[in-house]
Amino acid sequence: MGESDLMVLSTGDKIKTVRSHEQLAPKRLYWERRVARRARKAKQNGTTLTEAENYQRAKEQRARIYQKEKNQRQDRLHKLTTKLVRDFDVIVLEDLQTANLMKNHQLARSIAAQFWREIRSQLAYKCVKYGKELIVVNPYKTSQICSSCGFDDGKHALDIREWDCPNCHAHHDRDVNAAKNILSIGLGQTLVKPA
Repeated sequence: MGESDLMVLSTGDKIKTVRSHEQLAPKRLYWERRVARRARKAKQNGTTLTEAENYQRAKEQRARIYQKEKNQRQDRLHKLTTKLVRDFDVIVLEDLQTANLMKNHQLARSIAAQFWREIRSQLAYKCVKYGKELIVVNPYKTSQICSSCGFDDGKHALDIREWDCPNCHAHHDRDVNAAKNILSIGLGQTLVKPA
């Protein structure tokens, strides 16, 4: 799972992030401003917010937009996780510590928009339902080790999306390489192969 792509499979397929909250953002912003404006007007008129009918109507409209965003996200995640569970017998995920990742303030919003915990919980119950296996592994060094020869190239900066292995000269996409390593770990293979 990644930030620019929602998921990267070991097959090399990348599932793009669809930011449904951005599609409805103009409507949400409109109703948020409307709620704030009507709350100010009610306060100026000396009316409580529970009695202010215009405020209550705007608040209901805003709640509908929030619910629509949630429904779109849930629908997309359910379709995605169902397809994955039907297509693969074994699904291996990295055990992401989102609380630690959220400390990076530049990435926090996009990480929160991914809903990785929701994806993981949906995969967990669907794997049980369909008789498939879900394995969660530690993501330690998965993007740094060559999936072809097992050479540890050391830490790469996040902006380096592709790299060449200095040992076997294989060209790697960072995310696809990590996905292959995660699958290898999940299937019980040793990550660093003996020389």
